[in-house]
Amino acid sequence: MVLIMIKIDSKDINFLKKILKENKNILFLCHHNADPDAIGAAIALKYLANILNKSEDKNLRISADSVSKLSKNILEELGESIEVVQYPKLLNVVFFVDTSSLNQITVNTQELKNSILVMVDHHKKTDLSHLCSLSIVDEGATSTCEIVSEIFRRMNICPPKDIRVALLCGILYDTKHLKLAKEETFQIIAWLIRDINFQRILYLLTQDMDESKRIAHLKACSRMEIREVEGYIVALSHVSSHEASCAKTLVSIGADISFVVAVRKKNREIRVSGRCRKVLSKRIHMGEIMEEVANKLDGEGGGHREAAGLNAQYDKGKSKDEVIREVLDLCYDIFKEKLYSSN
Repeated sequence: MVLIMIKIDSKDINFLKKILKENKNILFLCHHNADPDAIGAAIALKYLANILNKSEDKNLRISADSVSKLSKNILEELGESIEVVQYPKLLNVVFFVDTSSLNQITVNTQELKNSILVMVDHHKKTDLSHLCSLSIVDEGATSTCEIVSEIFRRMNICPPKDIRVALLCGILYDTKHLKLAKEETFQIIAWLIRDINFQRILYLLTQDMDESKRIAHLKACSRMEIREVEGYIVALSHVSSHEASCAKTLVSIGADISFVVAVRKKNREIRVSGRCRKVLSKRIHMGEIMEEVANKLDGEGGGHREAAGLNAQYDKGKSKDEVIREVLDLCYDIFKEKLYSSN
């Protein structure tokens, strides 16, 4: 069997190994509402740092300002801990795990200049990657856990069972239970799954939708505005929370592309999530759309071809309804520009 490798340069593997061997104080940063892919990759990278650095007084920490319910279940099952805090204390080395832009984390950006920065991710690169001494990024990978698994394979290190469970959870989560898996994804799963019950992984990734999320989905549907461009159905809506899963739901019930805005006046924040069908992603890139919208809002955004998001500051000089309308119109207009330019 011919192994199909994730795109990682051998020089990057060696540099990563050097950083982990020579530094005993490392912070692994995950994005807001850290999902199983971010958590699984961070757990595995922390283990790798622990075995490569022989110091007895190591300080290896995983941090995020919030963690998803699924991730909490996985952390509890594996007996792993994560620091849930805004503005964590930065260490000598800071890893951005499954995190492509600064808007996805809450840190003192000035203090980052005092740390060695490393990015391990599978999203479209943003300006954050230029600040890093090392960027291991493959947008073609289906998950960050897939990239981290390949790092272990390239270093000839087989992680213990619990670490492999964490990596498998991340891969299955980001591939939507293997719906988005590629040939190399299955090769990595075959390497990870020895002595592991696949049903255990599925169980860890199963949860009932809580009431607040169900209500958000219903509100997104009831507020939905439908437009059409070149035969594609565009769904625009707004909610107070759970905008990412709402955007996903609007596509699942019939839209070709969706944009859902959440304005959080208390936090002075605008968040937008966008989703599109695979057939449309051959013409447009959601990450590029969100990045361009974010630039016009003086925020930061990015993501994948089919799923992306942005964060920006909320201008209190305008009403919430005005902001929602302006942002949704901007998303729609930039989508149209990208679509027409793809012809």
